[in-house]
Amino acid sequence: MDLIHLKQILQFVIISMAAAAIQLYLSPHAFTFDRYFFNALMALLAAYLVSSFCDFWQVAESARPGFIGVGAFLAPHLFNGLNNLGQRFSKDPMNMINKFRGK
Repeated sequence: MDLIHLKQILQFVIISMAAAAIQLYLSPHAFTFDRYFFNALMALLAAYLVSSFCDFWQVAESARPGFIGVGAFLAPHLFNGLNNLGQRFSKDPMNMINKFRGK
């Protein structure tokens, strides 16, 4: 493992932990270790995904930490939205399909 990869891993972890702390501070939920751990884990996953998209889109190195930070901060909202969409689809699949088709 070279120094560049270690720097990127450390950057992901620091951004994810900061994003999770800010997210929990702004949320109405209690600040517990379990919530912080899972929010940090979601933020870390989102940071990795955003970094991969930045590589794919060839985003400049100076702009990557900003994109990664925003992606890590929005991760809980994105995952909650996907979870809600899945729950609605499982309750009434035809209604959701008709909404997407425009009927």
